[in-house]
Amino acid sequence: MNQLAGKTAIVTGSTRGIGRGIAIRYGREGANVVVSGTNAALCEEAAGIIREEGGTAIGIPCDISKLEQIDHLYDKTIEEFGEINIVVNNAGIAVFKPFVEVDPETVRRIWDVNLFGTFFSGQRAAKEMIRQGKGGKIINLSSISQEVGTANLTQYAVTKGGINIMTKCMALELAEHRINVNAIGAGVIDTDISAEEFAKPGMREATLQRIPWGRMGAPEDIAGTAVFLAGDDSEYLTGTTIFVDGGLLAM
Repeated sequence: MNQLAGKTAIVTGSTRGIGRGIAIRYGREGANVVVSGTNAALCEEAAGIIREEGGTAIGIPCDISKLEQIDHLYDKTIEEFGEINIVVNNAGIAVFKPFVEVDPETVRRIWDVNLFGTFFSGQRAAKEMIRQGKGGKIINLSSISQEVGTANLTQYAVTKGGINIMTKCMALELAEHRINVNAIGAGVIDTDISAEEFAKPGMREATLQRIPWGRMGAPEDIAGTAVFLAGDDSEYLTGTTIFVDGGLLAM
């Protein structure tokens, strides 16, 4: 059964990793998918995969840290599909760097993408959903880093803590409009964003010892939860984070 048939979904940062996995799964569930990322060719590549599987998808390039590009993303989506029902604020970057060494430019870039981008994409999504008057689903991608400290990731973890409280506040304000706002707290997911870090000697093995499920997560593990949060079965769920981490936080 296509759980998202007839719905239009924007997935930011969906040319690779978790976002790509969510976008492809949404296509399989019948959604009209807008693939977005900073690289136009990669946007079209991912959208092409969805179309090859029989789904409906377009690619719209967007640097989520720039307000004018956020507006372009939403304007083009409405022009193409007429309305927006689901927004996944997935775009994010992480840089592994010791707290005492990380430079202001790196910190600013991470915060601009992860916090500014999520905030103002979410704001534009809310405005459109209120205007449409049909409710909607906003899903913010967070991380176990909103709950536990990780060495060399302070500059990243701050943004995920911010997304945690942002999600709660958005949910409170938008509940009267029947707009669900939730977050997915990703565990250790095997994507290219962390490939360099896990290539270090012993790092992957040490990480696996901390995960009760015995393996690192894959984008597909997040995609299933993203479908649930975008569908009708999560109608009474708002303002919370669902952790998909193989039991890591239970430790």
